[in-house]
Amino acid sequence: MTTKPTPPRSELIRQRRTSEKSTKPPARRSTRSSSRPAFRPQTVYLPGEARRVTSRPIQSPAVKKPAQGRHARGMATVRGSKARPERKSYDVAFSVGRTDVRAPVLTMPQLGPRWVSGVLTLLLGFMLYTMWTASTFTVSAAAVSGNERITTEDVNGGLGVSGEPIFKVVPTQIENNLRTVFPDLASVKVQVSFPNHVAVKVIERMPVLIWYQDGKTTWIDQNGVAFMPRGEVQGLVQVFATGSPRGLIPDENKSILDQVFIQPAMVNAIVALAPYVPQGVSMTYDPQYGMGWQDPRGWSVYFGQNIQNIQMKLKVYQSMVDTFIRQGIQPTLISVEYLDAPFYK
Repeated sequence: MTTKPTPPRSELIRQRRTSEKSTKPPARRSTRSSSRPAFRPQTVYLPGEARRVTSRPIQSPAVKKPAQGRHARGMATVRGSKARPERKSYDVAFSVGRTDVRAPVLTMPQLGPRWVSGVLTLLLGFMLYTMWTASTFTVSAAAVSGNERITTEDVNGGLGVSGEPIFKVVPTQIENNLRTVFPDLASVKVQVSFPNHVAVKVIERMPVLIWYQDGKTTWIDQNGVAFMPRGEVQGLVQVFATGSPRGLIPDENKSILDQVFIQPAMVNAIVALAPYVPQGVSMTYDPQYGMGWQDPRGWSVYFGQNIQNIQMKLKVYQSMVDTFIRQGIQPTLISVEYLDAPFYK
């Protein structure tokens, strides 16, 4: 029996590897050839090199979505060369550098509401200062009308607005000031107009009585208001009083300048009785007995506080005088205020 010689070790290893390869399943061939390039050379160009553009029919987007990007545009140009005429295009690359070009800019300030209000305030302040100090708006003198005994200079002196700006003239205040300075003014009306015109219209009280009491002389108008004499007025009835009239109630609806000193009815009674006073004799007034006069024959006669039945009172008085003369009686006071109860002292 012959024995086969044992092969070398290297041969055994080669045979083993060969048997393993024969038992492995065949490897799946790749559908894409390994020798196919990753890009198409006809679509890659250098800057400045002419690029050949071909056209191909446009496929429906429903079949295949068109490719995106510059590479896709190149492929579409090559494939569609049959449908479109061949044309040449050139890509030129150049650099413009990093030059910055800046145009001149005008910066406008941002004016907010506070800036606007501040400008308006300054403008109004300047206008007010100009109007306050300008001679155009300065009052020189007021135009006075209606005055008789009071002179225009006196009225302007009482106004106190000469040389003042027109803006300081307050009509109501001036009216009150004039009434206070001149109580003999029954009414005052002040009108102010731009630029510097002031018009004053006054109505003076007309006195009807001269009232002498306690060493003072007062004028009294028809409404019974007393005021200080000014100038001269002819034909006034003189009354010498031993006291002030009684029963006067201040009127709260009137100012102190319009409060009456004598009731208007008594003023009318004194004026009505004045013609019966003997020539050269002044009328008198007593708070208790009323108005009358001092008879030259040495007695005082009074007719009461009113002139009701004045004619009858005069007849009674004359009858009493005749009786006194006939009987030789020298009275000091005769009162016929009450017709049903005359008396004498």
